[in-house]
Amino acid sequence: MDEFESFLAENRDKKFYVISPGGNCGDTLIHMGLIKKLKDFEVDYTCINLEKACKQRISLGVKYLLNIASFKTGLSRYFKLFEIPKGTGLILFEGGGYINDLYYGLVLLREILNYSRKIPVAVAPHSFWFDKTDFKAFLGHGERPITLFCRENYSFDLLSEMGLPGNVEVHFSKDTSLYLKQEDLDGFIHTKAEKNNLVCLRIDRESIIPRKIKQRIIEKAKSFSRNLLVADISKWGSLSSYLSAVANSSKIVTDRLHVAIVAHILGKEFTLLGNCYHKNRGVYEYSLRSNPKAKFKDFQDFC
Repeated sequence: MDEFESFLAENRDKKFYVISPGGNCGDTLIHMGLIKKLKDFEVDYTCINLEKACKQRISLGVKYLLNIASFKTGLSRYFKLFEIPKGTGLILFEGGGYINDLYYGLVLLREILNYSRKIPVAVAPHSFWFDKTDFKAFLGHGERPITLFCRENYSFDLLSEMGLPGNVEVHFSKDTSLYLKQEDLDGFIHTKAEKNNLVCLRIDRESIIPRKIKQRIIEKAKSFSRNLLVADISKWGSLSSYLSAVANSSKIVTDRLHVAIVAHILGKEFTLLGNCYHKNRGVYEYSLRSNPKAKFKDFQDFC
């Protein structure tokens, strides 16, 4: 067992309240891997998907937006978003890369730390990164156990060097999507006889690749295959379409971490490119580098 599995085994007698922020197809795979492990260890859990809940209850979505505004402006007032069920023994944040200064996972963590002061809190394997937030001060000092799992070395080193208080433990484990096997994905995949190559590049705040270099990557891929799909498939609404796009590709070039992870699970040849912080490089080095079909490149390699 890895460290996260050991943690689940040690806490399997507790009732879990799992917080999932929602997100794209990659986040869905993180969720699927986590749920698979919770079931493996027969954990009694309740899960809230905040994105879905906000769509179902407009008032909740408005409160979340106001909490984000409050957080960004340094105000201490905010609305309660979560109703923790009675008997909850552990609050578990789903893994990923949202508790950092790029996204607003800190808003969710702040609420839990303030409203549920005695229930232990854990964050499933994650990439942490802060250029503004004093995360040590953010966590504060208290007796409530807080367990943070990192999915790569850079985040682990970052947190380990902060001198976090004694109630905070930092551990290391792989991204939960890597608990999935091909048989977990096969039911979503529609295969076709003719294969293509895939270039999947981000167009959001994590992208670090200049437009000219993106075009160069695409042109290079075209020189190897006339049948080329160029799309940010993580933005596709259907998990089936997303997984099928990878399954029907012979070679993949991407800066989307979970496109690379799906390629890894399905045994595809792929190149993972760097993003704006250490997430992609770190997960590649810890979990993907041993795969002979995997490569990592920085965009400067295409200059």
